[in-house]
Amino acid sequence: MLIRDRSVGLVRLTSRQRESLLGLLLLSPGLVGLLVFVVYPMLSGTWLSFHRLYLLEGPESHWIGLRNFVTFVREPLFLHYWRATAFWTIGSLAGRLAFGMLLALLLNRPVPFRPVLRALALIPWVMPMVVAAIIWQWIFNGEWGILNHVLKSLGIINRNISWLGLGTSSDLIWLPCIVVSVWKGYPLPYALILAGLQGIPKDLYEAATIDGADSWASFWNITLPMLRPILFVVLLLQTLFAMQGFTAIWTLTQGGPANYTTTIPILVYRTSFEFYRMGYGASIAVMLMLVLMVLSVVYIGRVRYTY
Repeated sequence: MLIRDRSVGLVRLTSRQRESLLGLLLLSPGLVGLLVFVVYPMLSGTWLSFHRLYLLEGPESHWIGLRNFVTFVREPLFLHYWRATAFWTIGSLAGRLAFGMLLALLLNRPVPFRPVLRALALIPWVMPMVVAAIIWQWIFNGEWGILNHVLKSLGIINRNISWLGLGTSSDLIWLPCIVVSVWKGYPLPYALILAGLQGIPKDLYEAATIDGADSWASFWNITLPMLRPILFVVLLLQTLFAMQGFTAIWTLTQGGPANYTTTIPILVYRTSFEFYRMGYGASIAVMLMLVLMVLSVVYIGRVRYTY
């Protein structure tokens, strides 16, 4: 409760109220940033999705309701864009989780130079995505890329493969994109899984060994159940990150050849900033946001039901 100091006419706060006020003051910069950089753009983009805004016609927007959404649903390549997004998301997610788990299991063992190796494994995380994609673009270059040189030196291929160019098979062109995504995105699953592995009591493995369990049985019956909460968090975060992935695909293929690697984020960018249809691009982005929200709600509900 407030305490009034009659001698000076001031209101004094209790210690609990001072702590609460201090907490609000400390949180205020983050809350302001959240409102400015997350809430406002989300609401503004949602409002724009119900308008026609074609920048070549001028800066004025016109309310058209759900017409942008209907136009996108009737788009002949509507299902193709979502299939490409799903293929990209599943491939990136599976690769990141598998490689992160494998590396975490390896570096959780007493291997030589383990602290150094653990630190080196995080290098892709701190490297800017654009820089990483450009480096991998050189590696996959069809004319003078080092990958073709190594494969020809080993006798695996007898001529250069155009990994990113026209004429590349439909399945092959996704390989460079997913490789870059996995290489750039595995450190977060690796770090979280490694932290979870270090929290598993060693007594459980010793008891399993005494009972005659081999390494696979210990992994399946001890490691995975103990890592389940962390794996749920990693799966949710990596699904959201991968589904919104833009830089790797844009740097490597720009959505091509034709529209084969055009995912929803690539389509939003091209619609908004190449064809200047801002309202239509916003409606596609809102549909992606709704899909991500539904997936998050279903996933979190599934986790709560499981536990």
